[in-house]
Amino acid sequence: MWLTLVATIAAGAAEERMELGGELNGRWLTPDAGWDGRAVLILHGFASDSEGPADLQRKLAEALAARGVASLRVNFRGEGDSARTEILSTLGSRVADTEAARAWVASRPGVAERRVGVLGFSLGGGTAIVTAGRHPEWFRSVALWSSVSGDLRPQWVNGAWSKVLAQAEREGVGSIEIAGWKTVTLRREFFESFGGVDFDRELLKYPGPLLGVRGAADYLPAAEAKWLATVKGRPAEAVMIAGGDHVFNVFEPGAPQAAQAIAVTVAWFERTL
Repeated sequence: MWLTLVATIAAGAAEERMELGGELNGRWLTPDAGWDGRAVLILHGFASDSEGPADLQRKLAEALAARGVASLRVNFRGEGDSARTEILSTLGSRVADTEAARAWVASRPGVAERRVGVLGFSLGGGTAIVTAGRHPEWFRSVALWSSVSGDLRPQWVNGAWSKVLAQAEREGVGSIEIAGWKTVTLRREFFESFGGVDFDRELLKYPGPLLGVRGAADYLPAAEAKWLATVKGRPAEAVMIAGGDHVFNVFEPGAPQAAQAIAVTVAWFERTL
């Protein structure tokens, strides 16, 4: 059953907590004035939560609200807590959660059915890609931050995740330390859920406007040039942020990259929603 509980009042906007049962929840932020029905789903990256690293996704939501765009920051089941170390999600559960969240947004009073977009960050980008490909009429505009691309299995086999992949396949669960942040455990089912999925191919099923934003120093491979050459929708644009890492240097005081990512994304949704 859908429940909405008023949580806080942000500057210039009203924020509510979305509950969809179990662990699936989020934060719904609407402008106090000037809202014309535009809304964006914000999907977090792997092992993160609705606020994002150093509250980057909350800052994006507030910037959108300041420009008259509502947003829902989703917490995925089996993740959805930046302190959590046992990851129980799969790609399938992430997509199912996004489908439920999109239905929730579409049911809100004032939301314009054809003016809903989605922003996916890192693995949230892959989640957005699959959902938009499965439901090509759902999102008027898609933006991807530091998104995964292609077939992840070869990247895992030949990269830093090779040991945790082998351990999970052998023992059913494996552990990996993420960039000095925390050590997480992953089930075999997590890896299996990506079998046969090529995010570049899935993106071809989505017919609408597409924005890719990535830091020039991101550790994930850049696929934006390929996307722009192959996707059907227009406009299709990419922004490479000079000096930006995977999270746009958000943990570096005074670094401009995170603000740049927010600014170009807000401007994008203003133009395309």
